[in-house]
Amino acid sequence: MSAVQRARAPWPVGFGAAVLALLSLPTAARADPWIPAAGDGSIEPAIREYDATSVFPTDRYGATTLPASDERYTMLRITGTQGIGHRLAIEYDLRAGRIEKIRSKHGRRIVESATGLEDQEIGLNLGLQQGSHFADSITLNVVAPTGAPGTNPPLGVGRTAIEPDLQFGFANRGWRATVEAGSRVFVDGAATQMRVDVDASYRLSRYVDVGATVFYVRTVMSAKPLPVVDAGEPYNVLRPGLRVKLRVTPRFKPYLEFEKDVSGQAVHAGRRITVGFSYDY
Repeated sequence: MSAVQRARAPWPVGFGAAVLALLSLPTAARADPWIPAAGDGSIEPAIREYDATSVFPTDRYGATTLPASDERYTMLRITGTQGIGHRLAIEYDLRAGRIEKIRSKHGRRIVESATGLEDQEIGLNLGLQQGSHFADSITLNVVAPTGAPGTNPPLGVGRTAIEPDLQFGFANRGWRATVEAGSRVFVDGAATQMRVDVDASYRLSRYVDVGATVFYVRTVMSAKPLPVVDAGEPYNVLRPGLRVKLRVTPRFKPYLEFEKDVSGQAVHAGRRITVGFSYDY
């Protein structure tokens, strides 16, 4: 069997122009450190590189891994928050990427790849308590299946999901932490997950922040046994990470982040490096 490999699609050339346009926007005062005021917000474009050569078993959760086909992907991810007033903000997580699965058969290297949009997420966040040292909010997100689940490897799940979340924020002097906890429920009843995302950072100096992240997801209900890895969304994983962020200006902050899957079930055990920046406006 001969290798199958699609040509790499170039990233949109307008992306660089959009970044320059954002940096040229006039700065505005942020009325609130948590939920931005109407018209204020933040945007975070990033490029993520992922690679994995092993997989967590499908029949149990743990740190043990098994050899598997190589998986690599390059993702363009744009996340952000847009304040709309009355303690409300729109949150979004937009993704596109190229995924490659590399395996050997009869001594031949076979590369299967797919490029395009992935599933997108958008939600509405309502701030509750909004103090300078503590804040909380409730969020309802919708995951739209805009990716292509039929490609090999798949770029999407092919199912709509909703995510009701609680968010908590803590800040004091040089440190800041946020906790987001909730569920992802597929509307067709395929699965329900519990998800927790923790992000903490500390300001080492005027120009440097260091941070740590922990992401945990557990499938608590599935209509059928966990599928073969990468064939669907129901999976379990624990993924810690470390981040360094530079404060080039008070509003423009590039960063570098490293994450690693340390335990899981029915998902590749990989490493992720993300390079991006956040810009407050």
